[in-house]
Amino acid sequence: MYDKSSLSLRSPEILKGQYDDMNHKYDRRQFLTSSAQTCSALLTGTLLLQSPAASSAMPTQSTPAEANPSSIDSLNCLLILDRESVAAAENVEFHLNPAQKHAENPLLSPGAAHEWDGLQITWPGTVLYDPDDQMFRCWYSGIDAVQKNRPPLWVPGYAESPDGIHWTKPVLGQYRHNDLPTNRIVVDFSDKVLSLVMKNPDQSNPARKFLALWHNDQQGFRKVLASSPDGKVWKNEGFAFVPVDADRGSYFDVYQLLHQPDAPDENDRYIGYAQLYRPYQGRSIRQIGMVHGPHPGALTPYGTTDEEFVCLRPGEGIDEEHHFASVLKVGQQTVMLFESDNFSKDPLHGDLRLAVSRDGRKFRRVHPQTPFVSTGAKGMWDENLLVTSSASMQLVGDEIRIYYFGCPGVYRFWPYGPLGKSELRASFYYPSYMGMATLPRDRFAYATGPGSITTEELTIGSSGVWLNAEGSDLLVSCLAPGGKVLAEGHLPASDPQQLYRQVQWTTPPPTTPCQLKVSLSRDQQLYSVRY
Repeated sequence: MYDKSSLSLRSPEILKGQYDDMNHKYDRRQFLTSSAQTCSALLTGTLLLQSPAASSAMPTQSTPAEANPSSIDSLNCLLILDRESVAAAENVEFHLNPAQKHAENPLLSPGAAHEWDGLQITWPGTVLYDPDDQMFRCWYSGIDAVQKNRPPLWVPGYAESPDGIHWTKPVLGQYRHNDLPTNRIVVDFSDKVLSLVMKNPDQSNPARKFLALWHNDQQGFRKVLASSPDGKVWKNEGFAFVPVDADRGSYFDVYQLLHQPDAPDENDRYIGYAQLYRPYQGRSIRQIGMVHGPHPGALTPYGTTDEEFVCLRPGEGIDEEHHFASVLKVGQQTVMLFESDNFSKDPLHGDLRLAVSRDGRKFRRVHPQTPFVSTGAKGMWDENLLVTSSASMQLVGDEIRIYYFGCPGVYRFWPYGPLGKSELRASFYYPSYMGMATLPRDRFAYATGPGSITTEELTIGSSGVWLNAEGSDLLVSCLAPGGKVLAEGHLPASDPQQLYRQVQWTTPPPTTPCQLKVSLSRDQQLYSVRY
C-alpha cells in the first residue's frame, strides 16, 4: 500500500481505464488491478463510476499555453458574465460557461480501510499551485473508517503532485496510525480543522513560506496563525482572530485570505471570507461573511452589523445555506465560487455556483439558477454534495483549475442532531473524494449574437484592447459618450494557442474615456475584454 517515501493514492476504483490519446483502453495490468479494486470497492461501499460527460472529456493539459500579451495580468479586465456586466445589449444572449470535470476524477481518494483517511478526503481543505517550484500541494481533512483508535474529527493530511492530477501522500513522520506511517500533520496548538493555507506574500523569510489558520475552540471560536517552510511542519504565531464572545453568532470560519497591498485602508490589506451563523428568515443559518486586517495575524469582522460583514446570503427558492466559498481576483472584479446547499431535501443536494463583486465586499449571483459545477449523475462519486476547497480556483497558465470535494448518495440526509460520541457525527458525508473541473482563463460566461454589447466607459491603455473570444472578424467600435463612432477595428483570425487576441484598429483609438461596442454573429462568443 505504501513505500518508505510515499503512500499511494490508488484507492478502490470501478471500471476506470487508462486514457490513451483519443480512446479509453485497458492494458492487462490495469484490468487486473481494476478487477481487484472493484472487489474492494464493493466491500467498502465506494462508488467511483465516472459520469458520461467526464469520461468522454479530453484530459486537461498539465502545461497550458501562456496568455498573450505577457503582461496580461497587468491589464484591466471586464468579464462578460450577464446583462448586468455591460451598459447596453442588443439582440444578444448571455450564457454561463460551466467548468468541465476532469476525465480522471476523482483525483484524490480515501485510503484503505485501516488507514487514518480510509473514509474521507474532505473539507476543509486547500489546494495551491506554486509556480516557483511548479508543485501542487493539497491540505485536506480525513477520518478513519474504523471507529477503534479513530483520530479526532477533521484532522489534516498533506498530499502533493507535480501536475495537479496525479497525487501522492508523502510520509511525514509526525503520526503513526495502527502502527503505520502516515501523511497526517500534527501540531501542539490545535487538535482539528486546518481552515486554510496561503502562500505568504512576503517571501523574505524562507521559514514563513506558507501561512495557515487553524481552529482553536478551547477558548471560543478562535483562529491560530501558523507558519511553515514546506507546508508540513507548522509553527504557532499566536491568535489571528478572536471573536467578541463565545456565542455561535460570533463564529467566523475563515477559509480564504486575499492580499490587497494597494488597499487605501491598511485594515483592508488582507480580507478574508468565512462561513458564519447569522439570522435569516427566522432562523440562524450559515452565510458568507468577511473579516479583514493589516496582516494575517490581526483579523477582525468586517464591520459590526450583518449588513456590513455578510457578503452573500441564500437566495429565496434557490438555496438554504452557504458554507464554503472560494474567490479569485480577475482584474478589478472578484469572482466567487460558492456552495448552493439545500439540506432539507431528501436526498440533500449542493452544487457550486458563481457570484461576482466589483469591490470584493458585496456579491451578486451570476446566472443564479444554473450550477457552474454540477453534481454527478446517480451512482457517481459526486452525486450528493459538492464543497469548494480554499483557494479552489488556481490559475495555471491559461487554465483555471477548480478543486472540489464531493460525495456519493450513500449518506443522503442531514440528521437533526449529532449521534453518539462513538458514532459518525452529523456533518460527516462518506465516502468523499477530491476532484477537479477546468475552464479556459476568464471564460466564466459569454455573450453571443446576432447583436452587440456596449461596455461601460473605460480608458484604453498603451497595450490596446484584447478580446477573449471565439470566432474571427469580430467588429469593434470606440464610442464617444453621445454614441459617435471614434474608431473602428476588428479581431483577427482565431489562434488555437492564444485565448486573447488584440483588436486591429483602422484608425487609432482615443486615449480619453470611451465605450467599446462589440458586434457578434450567431457563431461568435465574447467572454472578456482586457484593456
